[in-house]
Amino acid sequence: MSRIARSFLPAVLLAAAGLVAGCMSGGGPEPEFAEGQPFPERTLNDQHGDAVELPGNARVILKTVEAAPAGIANAVLSGMTAEEREGIVYIADIHEMPPQPMQNVVLPRMQARDYSIVVTSSKADAGFLPHQREQVTVILLDDEGVVTGVSHAGSEEALQEMLDNARD
Repeated sequence: MSRIARSFLPAVLLAAAGLVAGCMSGGGPEPEFAEGQPFPERTLNDQHGDAVELPGNARVILKTVEAAPAGIANAVLSGMTAEEREGIVYIADIHEMPPQPMQNVVLPRMQARDYSIVVTSSKADAGFLPHQREQVTVILLDDEGVVTGVSHAGSEEALQEMLDNARD
């Protein structure tokens, strides 16, 4: 093998390994997420294992990662009627939670709720969505599923106000 071929071989092998890894991980780029763009379509499961199409007819998508913002979202959603929750999709990004507490504590609590909570099983499910630590992410959509606004709420009052404004 020539000296030139030997010098390029590691680079070619590295590129090939990257290509194989990309294909095995589902390939393709992460969905684009930006105001003015359609919300990326996907199907996830709720806390009962039922399929939920996103964005579907959602006008508001809530996303939480940590426990405190999840408490805020659950408090506000629990205080609403089913009619008031219509058009709101709540995503609990729990893919990094250890399996033991997830199965024995968190999931049973979610299943006791009278509204749907979309749960994640990998970073690809909702990792592309914006997140601010200890905040509920609030994504507003128009009738066509296009993102019209993104904000964050750190309290029940702030989240309730955002949801009230979204209904107007």
